[in-house]
Amino acid sequence: MRVLEERGLRTVVLEARDRIGGRILTVRDARLAHPIELGAEFVHGSAPEVAEIIDEAGLLAYHIEGQRWRSRGGRLTRLYDFWKRLDVVMRHLNGDAPDRSFAEFLHDKPGGRSAADERQLARQFVEGFHAADARRISAQALADGGSPGDDKEEQRMMRIAAGYDAVPAFLARGLADRVVTECVVERIEWQRGCVELSARGSGARALRSRTIAAQAAIVTVPLGVLLAPSGEEASIDFVPRLSVLEETRSRLTMGAVVRVVLLFRDRWWTDTLRSLPNEASLEAMSFLHGGPADVPVWWSLHPARVPVMVGWAGGPAAERLSGTSTQEMQDRAVASLAAHLGVSRRRIDSRLEDCWTHDWQHDPFSRGAYSYALVGAAQFASRLARSI
Repeated sequence: MRVLEERGLRTVVLEARDRIGGRILTVRDARLAHPIELGAEFVHGSAPEVAEIIDEAGLLAYHIEGQRWRSRGGRLTRLYDFWKRLDVVMRHLNGDAPDRSFAEFLHDKPGGRSAADERQLARQFVEGFHAADARRISAQALADGGSPGDDKEEQRMMRIAAGYDAVPAFLARGLADRVVTECVVERIEWQRGCVELSARGSGARALRSRTIAAQAAIVTVPLGVLLAPSGEEASIDFVPRLSVLEETRSRLTMGAVVRVVLLFRDRWWTDTLRSLPNEASLEAMSFLHGGPADVPVWWSLHPARVPVMVGWAGGPAAERLSGTSTQEMQDRAVASLAAHLGVSRRRIDSRLEDCWTHDWQHDPFSRGAYSYALVGAAQFASRLARSI
């Protein structure tokens, strides 16, 4: 938008939500000096596009370091060389080989008979990081950037201290009069050199509707919204129909993610735990990986010293949790964390202050976390980037 305006083109952004940022959802609470992220949280790898914005906006981004731990059988052990162990399996992905699912790829025991543990880590990584079902995601697509390999720069992770929503806020600075929120586009009629968008208001603008004519429209909705059946909430009708969308339904899909953020009175997990080896401490714990559970992965906000733990379920685990009530999700998350750390649920509940979550799968303006390629469609996403 900013680039188009700088080149002399007049633009308008129609945003269905009452805020900008889409699947960036930053929450602030007076009890906590650190922002809470219910959507995008990390800046992964070099990420030049985001890094340039961070620098231009003068935002503070800090590196996430600390220790990774693993829970198995009620015992905690340090997870050394996580990326190296992951690469034992992921380096065998071949972008030139006939495509198949990641689960089929794992069935061939990449890394050898001794790498069973690494294959379990790899499956958990793909289901969590890519929000994917290992039985459906394209192994060929994962071969191209599916993991950082041994590239230290791409293994790096950062957080934005002011909150991720500072990025869209900076991009929109000075352009507020060009952004119309609570404006749900329902229909786009198009022909060469002309589009007409029909939109209805929502929220405070529920009784308003509008039609906008322009030379072109850039459609940036999540894939789940783009493929929503006609007539469903937030779906968009294209007139004439876009044939590429019908093909997309069998090539790309939306992954599922559930995130549960727990606020405690103190950082109780840094106390001595029976599940820890002698003399060990979780003071510098950043990530905690578990086995099969409702919420398999947890992280703290280390190096920030704040009493928060974030639970993450992706892929099939998220699909099992999605749609449950906030209370049930909290209960299952607490049970998972208790099992991971080898403590009683009562110990966690006694220190719990609050819980936040957001069901992205049932959010009509997202309908999922992020998209991934199905088998046979490793390069298909580029089709949607072409102008029509």
